[in-house]
Amino acid sequence: MARYKHTEAENGQGLFLTVNLQEQLLPETFEYMLNDLIGKKIDISIFDDNYTNDETGSKAIPPAVLIKLIIYGYSKGIKSSRKLMDLAKENIIVKALTGDMEPHWTTIANFISGNSEKFQEVFVKVLAYCNELGLIGGETFAIDGCRLPSNASMEMSGTKEELEKKLAMYRKMTEKHIAKHQKQDESGEMTTEEKQHYEERQKQLSRQVEKIDDFLKTMEKKKGQRGDEIKSNVTDNESAMIKSSSGCFQGYIGIAVSDKKNQIIMHAEAVGSATEVEYLPSLLDGTLDNMKEAAIKTPEGKKATLMGDANYFSEKNLNFCQEREIEAIIPDNQHKKRLRESNGSRFEAVDFKYHEDEDYYECPNGKRLNNKGIIPLLGRSGKRYQASVKDCRMCSLNSRCIKTKKKIDQCDKGRQLFITERNEPGGVCVEMRKKLSTNEYQDLYAFRIQIIEPVFANIKYAKGLNRFMLRGKKKVNGQWKLYCIVHNLSKCLGEYNQKRDTA
Repeated sequence: MARYKHTEAENGQGLFLTVNLQEQLLPETFEYMLNDLIGKKIDISIFDDNYTNDETGSKAIPPAVLIKLIIYGYSKGIKSSRKLMDLAKENIIVKALTGDMEPHWTTIANFISGNSEKFQEVFVKVLAYCNELGLIGGETFAIDGCRLPSNASMEMSGTKEELEKKLAMYRKMTEKHIAKHQKQDESGEMTTEEKQHYEERQKQLSRQVEKIDDFLKTMEKKKGQRGDEIKSNVTDNESAMIKSSSGCFQGYIGIAVSDKKNQIIMHAEAVGSATEVEYLPSLLDGTLDNMKEAAIKTPEGKKATLMGDANYFSEKNLNFCQEREIEAIIPDNQHKKRLRESNGSRFEAVDFKYHEDEDYYECPNGKRLNNKGIIPLLGRSGKRYQASVKDCRMCSLNSRCIKTKKKIDQCDKGRQLFITERNEPGGVCVEMRKKLSTNEYQDLYAFRIQIIEPVFANIKYAKGLNRFMLRGKKKVNGQWKLYCIVHNLSKCLGEYNQKRDTA
C-alpha cells in the first residue's frame, strides 16, 4: 500500500507568516499608483466635511481608504458594496490599500450614494493630474452616450392611465388571493408551509398596491419632446425607457466627452432620458468648466473641435457650438445614406435653388416649386413647396429626384419639398451637411469612433459596468463619475511609471 506524507494541516500545525502590507503593492502596478496618488497628489480633503466627530463619537473610516477600495474594486469589475467588503477582508492587495481596515458594506454603500457632488471635484483633480502628465491634447473631442439598465423594474413603468389600470389589477389579485386563502383556511386543508407561502404572497401584493397608490397620489405626468405623455416609473422615476439594439429597458444614458490624444474623459453625466440631443449644451459647458478648473488649454492658434453622432444633430446644438467658438462636426441621420449615394444618383434639398424674392425653389432641371403653405411635420412646422405634375412627368431627371411613395407617372401631384430648420437655405444645418460632403471633414469625422468608443468598451467590458446599482439621477451620476475616474486613472499608469523611473 502506498504511503504519503501528511500535510501540516492534518497534523494541526499552525503556519505563521510575517506580512509587510506595503510590500504587497508592487511598483508599476495600478494599485501602487492608486495608493501613491489618493490623498497625496490628488487631494480628497473635501470629504472631511462629512464628519462631525472631532470631539465625540467613534472614529470614522478615512475617506482615502474608502476611495482606494472602491476605485480598485471598480477597476476589477466589482461594484457590489457587499463584494467590496469581502474584498477588503480577503484580498491581500486590498488590505495593503486600506491599511488592513475592513469597512462594512453599509459604510461603503452610503459613501458611494451620498457623495455624488464631491466625486465631481475628485474627477476634476484627476483630470488636472492627467494634464500634468501630458495626456490631454485639449483640441479635439468626441461626445457620445452609453445606454445602461438601472436598478428599476420595467414592470413598474407606464403612463398615468396604465398605472391606474395596473393598480386596479393588483387590488383585484389581492382580493382573490385573500378569498382563496380564507376558503382553504376554513376547510382546514392548509399545511403550515402553504399558509406561510400565502402570507408571504399577500405581503408582496400589499406592498405593490401601496407603492403604486402612493406614487399615483403625487405623480406628475412626464412629457416627451413632442409634448405627449411618456411613461413614468414607480421604482425610479428619474430613469427612462430606453431603446437599444438588444431591446427596451429602464435605465440611464451615461454621456461622456473624450479627448482625442489619449481618450481621457473630460466631462461625464448620466441622464434619465431616451435621447441625448438636448444634453449637448450642458455637457459642452461642463467640459469647458472642467478644462478651466484643471488649467487645460487649447493649443495656441488652434480651434477646439467637437464631434458627435447623429443623435446630437440639431440647429440648437450647432448654434450653441458656434456661440462657444467650438467647431462642431455632427452629421444628420441621412449622412451615411448620402455617402453611399455619393455618385450623384439622388438629389436632395440642398440641390434645389431658393429664390427669396418670390419665395419659390428651382429644381436641378430648372422647374419651379411653389410655396404651398406651412404644415406640421414630426412636432415641428415646415414649409411645403410643390412642382406641377406635368413638369415632373416630362422631366428627364425624375429618376434622380426626391423619392415618393408612388412612381411619378402614377402621382396626381408634382414632387414636394419640405423645408424645416434642418434644411433651410443658409442655416447651420445645411452648412454642416455641406462641410461633411467634403473629404476634409469626412476624414476628420472618421476619428470620432477612435476617440469615444474605446472609452465605453473599457468601462462596460473591461471594468464590468453592465448596469447601474443605484436609484435616482444624482446617485447614478455619482457612480458614473466614479467609473470615469477609474478609466482616467488607468490611462495614467504608463506615464506615471515613466515619470517615477526618471525621478
